[in-house]
Amino acid sequence: MSMNVRCPRCGGTRAMLTSESKRHGCFWLVLFGIYYAVWSVIRFLIGFLILILFDWWIAILKAIAGKGYSWRSKRWFSPWRRTYYCPDCGNNFRA
Repeated sequence: MSMNVRCPRCGGTRAMLTSESKRHGCFWLVLFGIYYAVWSVIRFLIGFLILILFDWWIAILKAIAGKGYSWRSKRWFSPWRRTYYCPDCGNNFRA
């Protein structure tokens, strides 16, 4: 179970976290592999810049204030999407 995520369609709180990753075949790799490799490097650099220029400073300020902080750079480094499923209405959504 997730941390009380509400379904936008029915308002139910029983939303379950699912994991999905993008998978491509060999034909896709032959056609777009070099572009994907370049995009992966660019995505890593953007995530690293967010980590250094934003996340560390906000985490330090939140630690001084005694509050927790959710790191924003995790989205850039992780290939997993956070998709939720509502068993009440069958809706899939991102939160």
